[in-house]
Amino acid sequence: MATDPAELNYDSFDAELLAKIDGTKLSVGYHNPFLVSDPGLVWLVLKGSVDIYAVPLADGAVAGTGRHLLRVEAGELIFGMPAIPDDLAAPDGSRREIGLRAVAVMGTELFRAARRDLEQDDFDLIVVDWIDRWLTQISEIIAPGAPGGGTRPTALLEAEPEIPQAAGAVLVPQRGDVIWTRIEQGEAQILDDAHLTLAAGGALLPMAKNMWLTCREECVVSAVYTPTALFRGELWDNLDRFHHMVVQIVRDSRRTHMRLETARLEAKASANRGIFRSALTEIGGVLMGGEALVTGPGGDGNALLAAMAVVGHAAGIRITAPKQRDERRLETPLADIARHSHIRVRRVVLLEEWYRRDNGPLLGFLGPEKQPVALLPDGIDAYRMNDPATGRIVRVTDSIAGELSGEAYVLYRPFPAQALTLRSLLGFGARGLKREFQITATMGILAGLVALATPIATGHLFSSVVPRADIEMHLMIIAGLVLAAFGTAAFTVTRSFAMLRIQTRMDSSIQTAVWDRLLALPIPFFRQYSSGDLADRANGINAIREVMTGTVMQAGLNAIFSLFSLALLFWYSWKLAVVAMGVVFVMLALSMTLLLVQIPHQRRMVGLSGRIEGLVFQLLTGISKLRISGSEARAFARWSREFTEVNRINYTLRKFTALQEVLVGVFPVAASMILFAAIILMLDVPETAGQNRAFGIGQFLAFNAAFGQFSMAMLSLLGVAGTLVAVVPLYERIKPILESLPEITADKADPGAIDGDIEFSRIVFHYDATAPAVIDDVSLKIDSGSYVAFVGASGSGKSTLVRLLLGFEQPQSGGVYVDGKDLSGLDMMAVRRQIGVVLQNGRIMAGTIFDNIVGSLPLTLDDAWEAARMAGFAQDVEQMPMGMHTLLSDGAGTLSGGQRQRLMIARALVHKPRILILDEATSALDNQTQAVVNASLAKMNMTRLVVAHRLSTIENVDRIFVMRQGRVVESGDFNSLMALDGEFADLARRQII
Repeated sequence: MATDPAELNYDSFDAELLAKIDGTKLSVGYHNPFLVSDPGLVWLVLKGSVDIYAVPLADGAVAGTGRHLLRVEAGELIFGMPAIPDDLAAPDGSRREIGLRAVAVMGTELFRAARRDLEQDDFDLIVVDWIDRWLTQISEIIAPGAPGGGTRPTALLEAEPEIPQAAGAVLVPQRGDVIWTRIEQGEAQILDDAHLTLAAGGALLPMAKNMWLTCREECVVSAVYTPTALFRGELWDNLDRFHHMVVQIVRDSRRTHMRLETARLEAKASANRGIFRSALTEIGGVLMGGEALVTGPGGDGNALLAAMAVVGHAAGIRITAPKQRDERRLETPLADIARHSHIRVRRVVLLEEWYRRDNGPLLGFLGPEKQPVALLPDGIDAYRMNDPATGRIVRVTDSIAGELSGEAYVLYRPFPAQALTLRSLLGFGARGLKREFQITATMGILAGLVALATPIATGHLFSSVVPRADIEMHLMIIAGLVLAAFGTAAFTVTRSFAMLRIQTRMDSSIQTAVWDRLLALPIPFFRQYSSGDLADRANGINAIREVMTGTVMQAGLNAIFSLFSLALLFWYSWKLAVVAMGVVFVMLALSMTLLLVQIPHQRRMVGLSGRIEGLVFQLLTGISKLRISGSEARAFARWSREFTEVNRINYTLRKFTALQEVLVGVFPVAASMILFAAIILMLDVPETAGQNRAFGIGQFLAFNAAFGQFSMAMLSLLGVAGTLVAVVPLYERIKPILESLPEITADKADPGAIDGDIEFSRIVFHYDATAPAVIDDVSLKIDSGSYVAFVGASGSGKSTLVRLLLGFEQPQSGGVYVDGKDLSGLDMMAVRRQIGVVLQNGRIMAGTIFDNIVGSLPLTLDDAWEAARMAGFAQDVEQMPMGMHTLLSDGAGTLSGGQRQRLMIARALVHKPRILILDEATSALDNQTQAVVNASLAKMNMTRLVVAHRLSTIENVDRIFVMRQGRVVESGDFNSLMALDGEFADLARRQII
């Protein structure tokens, strides 16, 4: 019996249609849930909403908590889906099943009917809409974030019969489509699930949002839309098969979730035991060095993370575990952990007897299974291996070294994410060098004490031995002095080796951290300096380190330990010691005055040197343009002006250096004259009753020898002071790098795998606070999978929007959102890894074509060829004798403009990005090649943004945004904008003319 429309009280376009169905109106709420396990029934939500849960059933009754699957809103249909057996054994012997349960919000109204009534011809159009919306919803249940497992889509499904596909092809539906697919030949899998294999001639199954199909061998695929399947009479039976498959996937997902939860609880208990064991081990290691016994979090089941934690602890690095490993990212687990820990790693080769030298903490791999282990220095000529998986800590011997893989990884410690001073910089480099500094200090003290033997022996020799002609004592003193010389040599050599280790280790840690900081700085920082100037600034830290840990440290130690000689001067005669100190301090004052005068000149010269570095880099980069324009003479004149100014300043500095050398040369003679005059004056003074001892010839010679040692130490300190002056301008130049904060900090969130939804909300941006807005209150939204273009005159703000999306600039107000997340709070490096960018003026790096396409990604030669084919570049590469291994120079001058653009497009496509940005990236392509590129891009499931000047290239985009003076003045598709006869139409007419 049909339902009376008046009883429905349903204000919608299909109320009259529903009146033809024999159904029942229901008022439900959360207090009266019901099962939707009858495939012969459907429920139309008239009002409110209904949540669908997967629940365990025992003999048809709910027997446990449910898992939320989806919410159905008003105007949408719920199809009954049969319960399927659950193989998990029931303790009471009852029949176990997994079914679906509906729980409505209060005030919800439903219309329940038999599904067979919907199969009437009168309902074709509305049924197609209901089914497509239903399939789109439940596809998100079985594939919430597809494609997954590292799968990258290769083509879009098209509603065409018998389309051949290559083995390994990954097919996804067009955004918003529901398309029914059948395998005519070969074999394929849905969602890469072996249990969801489709054989040739099998069922027709729907592919909707987030689902994908993988051809396991060469196959032929046919596909139709829902109306076609309905009209052919293939819809309802295949819909039942799909419903059964969905419930089966839900059941398997529930089992997997239970296993993972059990494993998580076990891992948590194991981790607690491991932490407790590590705590006990550290306590027990107090007498054995403590730090050597750190074992890492081995209980969490992640041996790589545990091994990296041990290596990181030894290197002073905090290792952070990724919150969730996303297999869709083209990253190795090692790179994933390194990215989350904000560190850089480098692969190294373990040469023969590597473990007999100190190479720092290493991450190694043991045995054929490549079990991650920590390789930690044990002294300066030995290593120990820490296996977190077993807790074994052993010395690396020849046999253990033979079991290790020939490769290892070095973890580089970054600077803390804060502004740095020179003190904190040197403190950073000095970490782990406590033993070397102790050796240096100890050897210096011993050498200073032994050096006292010379003046003491000299005084004793001339005051006692020579007057008595004591040959035996004379020989003993000579032997003692020889032994003292050998001792001093030994102490000096030991100190030199310790200082060499300090210099090498500090150079390694500081220099790598400086370049890490430089690479992590925000893009606006680099606009302030040329490339050559920036490289000169960064390398300045090495010059500072050499000065501070080389001559300055050596002279400083000599000066400090010369205090022993100064004490000896006071022992022999405090009056002469005061005179000697006065002479030295006057000399130091004069020298420091000369050095301080040089600082402004040094600052100017260092600044000019940086400018010259930048100028030379620019001239060498543009040498071909200089030759074409015949501007070599002008370029030389431009360089010579800067170079002449540097030489002029250098000449002035050399005059100061000459005065310094004269001062140093005069000092010994002047000091001797003053000391002799002081002695004469002392001899003219009659002895007093309180004078305890006379100042004889022996004491004078001893005093003179001690003064020689003290003055030499002061002279070496004086020589170093000149070198130290150069550190001031070098530090001033590197300060901007040290004080600028990195772009990525610990408080930035991981974006995860992005889908490609983009939104600009009320964006206002100025390149300079005093300049007009480049982007003025722009708001627009781009859905995932859309193909949009930005057009407008030069300077209208098109490329600036792209820079804002890439995080190269930060808006003064408003926000840029990806998948609803504000970019300002995200790890932009992780976001950019999922964006492909092709710029009109992009550069090709020196290396092979394969290196340029793949870069540092863990991809294969097949991936590079696939990307080249999508970019229309494969045929060009095949004609080259070395193919993908063809070497290119910097800038790839041997390639044509079109080939360079296609190479850059291949580089952007190789990792299957979720967002692709093309900034006039096809300007050098002919129409045929451009058609190939556009056809390839159309088959990929990604969001595409095009900045275009040639309007003929954007006729098929989904939406065009027309910009003028930083605002979006028009938007729509090509035809609608032409019909509008506005600014876009005017641009198009000008290009046609």
